[in-house]
Amino acid sequence: MTRIAMRGRGVRRARSLRSRWFVVAAAFAVLAACNTDQLLNANAPDRVPASTIDDPKQAALMVNSAVGDFDCAIGSYTLVEAIISDEFSDAQLGAAGWPYDRRDAGTQTGGIYGTNPCTNNQNPGVYTPLSTARWSSDNALTKLQGWTDQDVGSARTDLMAQAALYAGFSYTLMGMSMCEAAFDLGAPVDQMAMFALAEDRFGTAITDGGTSGDQDVVNAAYVGRARVRLYQGNTQGAASDAQLVPAGFELDASTGSDDNRRYNRVYAATAQFGDYTVDPQSRNLLVGPTVYTGGSTAGFVSDPRSAVAQAATRAADPTQTIFYPTKYSADDSPLPIATYTEAQLILAEATGGTGAVTIINALRDAAGLPHYIGATDAASITALVADERRRALFAEGFRNYDIQRFNLPLIPAPGTAFRNGGFYGNTTCLALPDVERFNNPNVH
Repeated sequence: MTRIAMRGRGVRRARSLRSRWFVVAAAFAVLAACNTDQLLNANAPDRVPASTIDDPKQAALMVNSAVGDFDCAIGSYTLVEAIISDEFSDAQLGAAGWPYDRRDAGTQTGGIYGTNPCTNNQNPGVYTPLSTARWSSDNALTKLQGWTDQDVGSARTDLMAQAALYAGFSYTLMGMSMCEAAFDLGAPVDQMAMFALAEDRFGTAITDGGTSGDQDVVNAAYVGRARVRLYQGNTQGAASDAQLVPAGFELDASTGSDDNRRYNRVYAATAQFGDYTVDPQSRNLLVGPTVYTGGSTAGFVSDPRSAVAQAATRAADPTQTIFYPTKYSADDSPLPIATYTEAQLILAEATGGTGAVTIINALRDAAGLPHYIGATDAASITALVADERRRALFAEGFRNYDIQRFNLPLIPAPGTAFRNGGFYGNTTCLALPDVERFNNPNVH
């Protein structure tokens, strides 16, 4: 795992469990080196022969590469989900990204979401980056399960735990963003099937992480499994996992300002390059004694967990003002993958009633926010949980799937004129893209 951060009482502790992914790129360059009489046959410095990765002695390199693929993919995924869910809005002149903001990307299966890489700040992709991360992790896990401790060394079980963990999160994000996906040239599967695949990988991570003594992997897997169990309707199982996550726990994607692949994609696309801005409806999210539905703001305060700031960056369009989430203040700001906060919100949703209020008010205490004192019937608690998730998990990749699963209203409403032409659609998940349909013989 690249980066585990434990946050508590304002102090953040981070430790590196494996070398950063860019060290892998350097290793690739050495492995691909050639002498001067073979220049025309030289491999690109970011490529390595498959036979090298297939060597069990390179198992750690293989897992690190998979983690690097995921760390890049989650940045692109988070940005796209924020745009579709109107956490962000488009601020550029290029038309390729407008379908995200217009919420009709899912009807344009040949569009950028299916083919673009994780390194494109202006037109980020989803399907290819997550497919790459999923394959890398699953391939590493399969290889490691087929090798022995004698082949790999004493770290084999821990490497299996890490590979399974990142495979689990790759399947999870694929399920949250895609209506369907296909894996390893198989037939397409729906969201619930993807969450089931994720649950299986998280179970492996918990077992192998427990065996190897890697509690950080286990804690992250508990968050991930609680999430997908909740999404599948297994509230009891979700609550059982969520309550095992220790206070302050956080798993972050490794980010850095040294290379575009490692940028915090949310910060880069907003404050750095001005391609996107925080949508006006998401710039001052209020929290208070009830669920805010507009009107009087008495008793409500701005939520620092979803705070935004105006950037000096000029919008690419160039008419808009660029705002960005203050939680991401630089290219190397960490991107959360799994957190104690999410685990507590899962527990609140699974518990319901006054128990949910107690959990949410404890989270508010940590942020210095007023308590919720409103109604506790089932509908009110569902509204409270959805509202709290919008604020506490702002710009972390959850809002779009929450809109789908809570059946929340789309704003602006479908059919409303889009400022750059056309009309807002109702996309909350993306259709299987043409890149999969045209290349997979089992897609009909």
